[in-house]
Parts: sequence; structure tokens; C-alpha cells
Amino acid sequence: MDSLMIWVEKGTPDNHFITYKDAADEFINVRAGSINIKVIQLDHDVFERKGNDLKTRIHISLKEALVGFERELKHLDGHIVNIDRRDKVTKPGLMERFKDEGMPVFEQYSETGDLLVTYIVEMPDKLSEEQKVLFKEFFAAA
Repeated sequence: MDSLMIWVEKGTPDNHFITYKDAADEFINVRAGSINIKVIQLDHDVFERKGNDLKTRIHISLKEALVGFERELKHLDGHIVNIDRRDKVTKPGLMERFKDEGMPVFEQYSETGDLLVTYIVEMPDKLSEEQKVLFKEFFAAA
């Protein structure tokens, strides 16, 4: 039984075919055929691929949305993407673009897509009476 080493380049798009000519079985008076391999992208728990861009969602608390936060996001290749929203208000559904943090562009080794982070603000289920009073005082002064 023969084996075939398959190389899938970084950034290879979903449904891309890799063809190895003359790599299949051959018979007497019959030339060896080609082997066609279809790349099928699997789902990921954190990232979603859209072309060369990667998309993800980050859940933050109401406090983090109002006063800011810092996070580290582990990328597919293991490097860390620093998310710094200290002293910034983050509106629910805000999408922030991180240039050149997406997928490598297929067959263009120096180019990469972007990382698109959508912030999901987790609202509390209920507030204590003291919290309600404090919020009312705060927003009355604003």
C-alpha cells in the first residue's frame, strides 16, 4: 500500500480542490490517474471564517461595557490578540476590526484578513433595591 503526503496551505479556502496528477493506481497500458482532494472547513468553537476574515463574539458584563475592560484572545495559531477597551464605553453589538489578524490570504503569503470582534453585553437578570437607587441617582445626575 502506497501513501501520499498531503500539504494544505494556510488560508486554503473551503471547498478548494488539491490535485495530485499521476498519483493514483496505474495498470498495464493505462496511465496513472489523478487524486483529487477536497478541503472541507470544520466549524470552530471560537472563530467563524468569512472569506479571509475571522469573526468572533466576546461576552462582557454591563460593568465592563460601561467602564471598560481588557482581554486576551488566543488566536488559531496560538498567538495572543490583546483587546484593550479600558476607559471606553462598549455598546451592545459593537463590532471592532483588528487589521491583519484574520486568515492568511491563499497563495499571497504576505497578506492576511481581519479579525472582527462583536461584543455581547450580558445584562443582569435583576437589580437589588440598593442598586436601583444608585442607578437612579447616577442617571439623574447625568
